[in-house]
Amino acid sequence: MDTHVDAWLETAFPRLLPEFLPAQRWFGGKSRSIQSVDFEDAVWLPDARRAALVIVRVGYAELTRERYAMLLGLFDELPQLPVIGRLEPPGPPLWVVEAATDASAALSLLRGFDTPRSWPTRRGGTLRFGDAGEAAARALAGANESAVRSVGTEQSNTSVRFDRTLVLKLFRKLDEGENPELEIGRFLTTRTTFRAMPRIQGSLTYLSARGDASTVGVLQDWVENRGDGWSYLVALLRQLPSGPDGAGLLRQDLFKLGATTAEFHAALATDAGEPEFAPEPVTAADVAAWEASLLERTSHTSTLVERTFRGWPEDARLLGESLVALQGRAATLAKAPPLAGGGFHKIRVHGDYHLGQTLKTADGFVLIDFEGEPASPLAERRLKQCALKDVAGMIRSFDYAVETVRKQRSDDSANVPSAELLREWFLDGYLSSSAAHHAVFLPKDRPSLGAWIEFFEMEKALYEVEYEINNRPAWVHLPLRGVLRILRARA
Repeated sequence: MDTHVDAWLETAFPRLLPEFLPAQRWFGGKSRSIQSVDFEDAVWLPDARRAALVIVRVGYAELTRERYAMLLGLFDELPQLPVIGRLEPPGPPLWVVEAATDASAALSLLRGFDTPRSWPTRRGGTLRFGDAGEAAARALAGANESAVRSVGTEQSNTSVRFDRTLVLKLFRKLDEGENPELEIGRFLTTRTTFRAMPRIQGSLTYLSARGDASTVGVLQDWVENRGDGWSYLVALLRQLPSGPDGAGLLRQDLFKLGATTAEFHAALATDAGEPEFAPEPVTAADVAAWEASLLERTSHTSTLVERTFRGWPEDARLLGESLVALQGRAATLAKAPPLAGGGFHKIRVHGDYHLGQTLKTADGFVLIDFEGEPASPLAERRLKQCALKDVAGMIRSFDYAVETVRKQRSDDSANVPSAELLREWFLDGYLSSSAAHHAVFLPKDRPSLGAWIEFFEMEKALYEVEYEINNRPAWVHLPLRGVLRILRARA
């Protein structure tokens, strides 16, 4: 690409981003004040119609910084893609757009996996293609743009699929280090027999001139599916016929989902020789750290509720008052269960597990998106945790599914099974499969197991209260009910 375009990238382009970025769904800093955007690096993609992978660094008012990956495209005529700006003479006039879903740009990235290679960047870095094998090469042989399709709306990443064979996920926010999506996916693909997940077929890594590595993308198997688990369960609940036969399919599906979740945890706990995945006994220090984290969240959430509940609808306001009234007993109510019966082990976990992180297939469920909670630091997402943290996340999503359907079926809501019943069916599958795998990652006795599920469920529900206050106040009553149910039982 000519020097005029390169100069524009380093000067004019960053000045356009403070206005452009907050409007993008994948941008994680929408609620923060952008102070600066700096161009960091770029690599022009071969075989594409004037496209570049660009790394930018965003600075915020609180003096923190984040890095983002963008795929830019330059067009003579305005395409139906998000417009960033326009290049004017002395060079040819060109529209500059965000082109991650453009078939030409995406295909150029995909072809890098055909024969894994490294592409030099403008500032002495490298874009490295790795983890690719014969399956990717065979699938991409003779590839053309007509086979490339956008997967659809995503919260923090952008994915395109090639034919019905592969899917390329482009991570937008870049952390230094290997993304858990790649790390866990590679481990499951190469070191276990667990296959209820998209196998890794390639990785895309950016290495800066200093040698710092960040995962930019992963290439995975495309999984034929009937939609994500959330959409499937809500649709099933909405159409559920009355009578015992109506609940039969639902119970069977939730049992399968629970069993698959246990198989996932068992697979993550299989390799004692891999330091990053070897199960480790939960220690008193671990329990103290989990307890301190829950106490801090309890205090923070209660303070946030106290500041805001007076403007809520009456039912939510009364729930808010009840939570605030319990604030003085937070230290007691946030107490972790004892490590009874010899304790259990901590393992690598999903970290952001709920119905939307599964796909419904013809014969069960597939688990996806192993990167953890994107807003959390990478080091925190890679920590070994109690497997019941994932279980609690899934259980909480049942509350949301049932509430969603009851709002839509107000005339016939009595026919919708309770969230408690969905939880029971899911746990039946999870515990049955865990027992078959002799799970070291669970407490041995049922009362202790129930207490730990409750502990992590409260943590998740408190997180949801904060999220709903900041994003969807009309839904804050739902997680508040969950928090109060647990707190009152403990009280």
